[in-house]
Amino acid sequence: MNSRFRTILFLFLAVLAAGGARAQTHCSELPPLTPDASFPRCSAHDLAVVGFPDHKHAHHWRSWEILTDSLGVYGPGSICEHTAVHYRDDLIIEPDQKSFRQFVLRHNPEYKNCDMIPLLELLDWANHEVSGLLGLATSDTLLVINTDNSHHYKELSGYGVWRLYALDGDNCVIQAFGVLLARTLDGHAAFMLVTDWILNQAIEADLPPWLHQGIVEYVGEDGSHLISFMAEFRPAGPVLLSPAEIDAKLTAGVDPDEGQDRKMFRRASYSSFLMVWQLVEHEGGLAALREFLDLAAAGVDLDQASTMVYGMDLGQLAAYLDPVKNGEPIPKELKPQPPHIEP
Repeated sequence: MNSRFRTILFLFLAVLAAGGARAQTHCSELPPLTPDASFPRCSAHDLAVVGFPDHKHAHHWRSWEILTDSLGVYGPGSICEHTAVHYRDDLIIEPDQKSFRQFVLRHNPEYKNCDMIPLLELLDWANHEVSGLLGLATSDTLLVINTDNSHHYKELSGYGVWRLYALDGDNCVIQAFGVLLARTLDGHAAFMLVTDWILNQAIEADLPPWLHQGIVEYVGEDGSHLISFMAEFRPAGPVLLSPAEIDAKLTAGVDPDEGQDRKMFRRASYSSFLMVWQLVEHEGGLAALREFLDLAAAGVDLDQASTMVYGMDLGQLAAYLDPVKNGEPIPKELKPQPPHIEP
């Protein structure tokens, strides 16, 4: 092969490669998590170039289209259009409380209707999607108390802002909705909260903390943000925790040292996310996870359910998925595009 032909071939392949990279450079362009998705959804190249999928910002973009199902429209934009309310039979509006379907939202009465109703829209959207993804549901009603600011949130919950909500049965204190909006975490918070709530209500036995929190983080598509959070901690050493360390941190309560609590909670959340990422993406997809959760909801012993589905009890499964052993699927130096910016 002469040098001129080699040069032309190289340039041609480089153009193709560059075109492929441009076609998929944003985390919202990766395949979404759906009940009928094919797994793994992302190749190693996808993850190395783009990072983890994140579809929880598109409701703020001009291209957003209101969602519909057999009962009509739902989700962001289905009730509030800018400042105008589209009244519905299942929507109850009071000065300090808004109720819609399975959610009651209490808030400072100084907020206008469409300051608060978008949070109800997000929760209803999450309820539609999460129940379909996990094959679980609850008929309960969730009371959500919106706080006015970060100080008010800590006063009512005891939590710093790195913990997005405090859930106790059918009651929740959530970080100020305006703060979540400013942090571009509103969609994530709604999906994580609803996932957490449904798991608690539908399954009587306690899932291992790494699995419970991992499902919450995975369904909430929090990976892109967790990667950003880890950048602060990497200079001090490894950020990943073993399953035992994850469980210990998630069950220990709030550390009085706020800096330590933020660091360890975020590391535990990221590590549990990686475990469930591996579990779903490479160990049977949503079908296997749904089978396990269905058995757990039916009262089958959790170790037995895990063995029936994954061929390992939960202790063995945790060891198999150990992120300290398996590492991170994306480069540590990757700096993906901000997920909240429309591609």
